[in-house]
Amino acid sequence: IGNPPQCWVVLAKPPINVSTADVYGKLRASELKQHPSTSAMLSAIERGSFSDICANLGNVLESVTLHAYPEVLQLKEIMYRLGADGVLMSGSGPTVFGLVSKEAKVSRIYNGLRGFCKEVYVVRMLT
Repeated sequence: IGNPPQCWVVLAKPPINVSTADVYGKLRASELKQHPSTSAMLSAIERGSFSDICANLGNVLESVTLHAYPEVLQLKEIMYRLGADGVLMSGSGPTVFGLVSKEAKVSRIYNGLRGFCKEVYVVRMLT
């Protein structure tokens, strides 16, 4: 697999805790309508297609966490509104990350999120 395209990752953790055991306990895999495509993501990375990487982000645990913890859904919506190109919950939550292609957007997203939660971090993807 090739290197992912250069981008920035904004991570934000709202001031709540999510029980991983509860999330997995409520997950009904047989009822899931969509599953993330590993092959599509690998292909996007191999091609260096940032837009396809964003389009193929997926986390089936969101089907549980976003309903049980509306703060996580709100954080995702805020991140999109502030200009992140792709947004996804990490693991079972509550941390959410946004992929950002243009450095100029990063500070606006960071500063906007700081009004919502204290724990906000920015890193640049290593390529």
